[in-house]
Amino acid sequence: MMSKTDRWIGLFFALFSTYVCAESLRLGLGTFYRPGPGFMPFYAGIVLGVLSLALVSLGFFRNPEEGASWECWGRILLVVLALFGFMLLLERLGFLPSAFLFICFVLKVVERRGWGFSVGVALLVAVASYVVFDLLLKAQLPAGLLER
Repeated sequence: MMSKTDRWIGLFFALFSTYVCAESLRLGLGTFYRPGPGFMPFYAGIVLGVLSLALVSLGFFRNPEEGASWECWGRILLVVLALFGFMLLLERLGFLPSAFLFICFVLKVVERRGWGFSVGVALLVAVASYVVFDLLLKAQLPAGLLER
């Protein structure tokens, strides 16, 4: 059942990504150094298209009994509460510590991974996202405790 749903959802998003790319081209891409209004939506549409085609292909090759089940409402509630906690801590602690705590909590408590894996991945993802969004894209992330 799940693989049939994956195929339809993947097909929907593949068609949607085609529409996004076509409209982005109509707006104009510009260049890498002088991007036009369609630059980011075009490449986001490309990524969405590739991922949706991967979902369609997985729908054909995966066993219908495989895959994640959303039967455990407790785990879903934990993730929602963790997101709420992330939102509350973001301004006080700043992006880096909040992201680290959120990812570490999800990996350790929700996914039940080991401490070494949880801390390592949380540190890597928090620092990598900080580098991408704060340093490269110059987004203003909350500094919190790390106020400059």
